[in-house]
Amino acid sequence: MNDTFYELLIKRNKPDTNAVILSAINIVAIVFLLILSLYIQFAIILAVGLGFVFYYMVYPRISVEYEYSLLNADLTIDAIYNKTKRKNVLNVDLKTLETAFPTSSPKMNGQRNGKKTDCSTGDMTSSYCLIFPNNGENILLFVTPDDHMLDMIKRVAPRAFM
Repeated sequence: MNDTFYELLIKRNKPDTNAVILSAINIVAIVFLLILSLYIQFAIILAVGLGFVFYYMVYPRISVEYEYSLLNADLTIDAIYNKTKRKNVLNVDLKTLETAFPTSSPKMNGQRNGKKTDCSTGDMTSSYCLIFPNNGENILLFVTPDDHMLDMIKRVAPRAFM
């Protein structure tokens, strides 16, 4: 069996403003809890409830990593939230790949139609746009592959890179 398998883990770049926003939200929540707990006892229950909602719903979505798994011609992309929860984002067959080009190229200007799925680091200078057909519309997949994965994709779909 000549199966080719490659995995790549990409961490999404967080803007520095996320840390400031999280710190501000935490400080406001603590002040809110202290002030309201002095006047209204029911506010403690409300503040603790909102804290749990924030902790379980918002906070895990801030740190995101993407895992690209390439097995022969099947590309699987999983999102890993806060290094604890994994969610499958997309499974595609690279044999159906229509076009692939760097996102910094002028070809990107004409590609506005379709469903956009961003699974890159957020740095558009090193990312690639892969276009797949899906039920009459295109999927524009933004990924940040390394050189080895890019070579493997080029071997599976060489016409897409022309």
